[in-house]
Amino acid sequence: LAGFSRRDGAPARGVHDAVGVRALVVQDAKQMVALVSCDLLIVDERLFAAVQRRLAARSPQESPTLFLAATHTHSGPGAYGQTFLEKLSMGHFDPQVFETLVDQIVETIVHAQSHLEPVRLAYRQGTTQGLVVNRVDPAGGVDPELTVCAFYDAVTDEPLAIVVNFAAHPTTLGAWNLWLSADYPGVVMRALEARWPSATCLFFAAAVGDQAPVKRGEDFAPAQWLGQALAAQAVALLEDVEPTTPQAVFVRAETIPLPPARLRLGAVTLPSWLSRWFVDDDATVSLVVVGEVAFQGVPCDLTAGLGRHLKEAAQTRALKPV
Repeated sequence: LAGFSRRDGAPARGVHDAVGVRALVVQDAKQMVALVSCDLLIVDERLFAAVQRRLAARSPQESPTLFLAATHTHSGPGAYGQTFLEKLSMGHFDPQVFETLVDQIVETIVHAQSHLEPVRLAYRQGTTQGLVVNRVDPAGGVDPELTVCAFYDAVTDEPLAIVVNFAAHPTTLGAWNLWLSADYPGVVMRALEARWPSATCLFFAAAVGDQAPVKRGEDFAPAQWLGQALAAQAVALLEDVEPTTPQAVFVRAETIPLPPARLRLGAVTLPSWLSRWFVDDDATVSLVVVGEVAFQGVPCDLTAGLGRHLKEAAQTRALKPV
């Protein structure tokens, strides 16, 4: 299991609810991109690169640009990270697990590629109430926004794909849980796929760095409660949409240098010269624009304040941010 160092690398006892991968491939005359949602704690550089290589080997002429994201569940499969900090949170590296993850992600993308058709796109955003708190500063800010994008075919009102974006750590299940689970994002996705059997639902974590879920109930009840609450609001947001045809797809990725890291282990903050051995000194920021919808990707947990800056930057350019 991956998610908590307090588990000491404990293996899963079994499967509480299914974990997996969902892919949405979008293209225009010039660009093809795969938006991928994995029920994983993180997607690190090694996993990303392995998927990219294997995907290119499968279809070198039509290999899509990757937008590969983790739902950030803290009860998903582990044993695929190779760095010191990754091993702390997900146990020792197992090459068989790593290869299985790569294979399943690639197969899912290839399957999505084989089912392309003209689409229309709808975007809605709503404000939730009482579902998220600031986990770093009780008096700090929260991001209560729920964003939903839905892709429809050319004629029907039943969605083909739904993308849900929300900022709360998938930690309704704590370190006590030893069963594989997608946490509340899994509840959201299954609920929307039950409501619209024609659709595949993807969940992308928003700026969750300092955002924690509100919990109601014991054991697995908090995941169910939060997931159902978000799914119900997502359904309401999509009830009266008027999808439009996106005109183009734009993709950009840029690697930027980072200032020296300040790494905290418990109550101890390591000096920057030591932190650089554990934390990358650069980050690749990704942008995928489909019509007016801008999917923004970063390889870390942003605070809600930084997430808000990114949203506003998109909105000032007449874009709708995810």
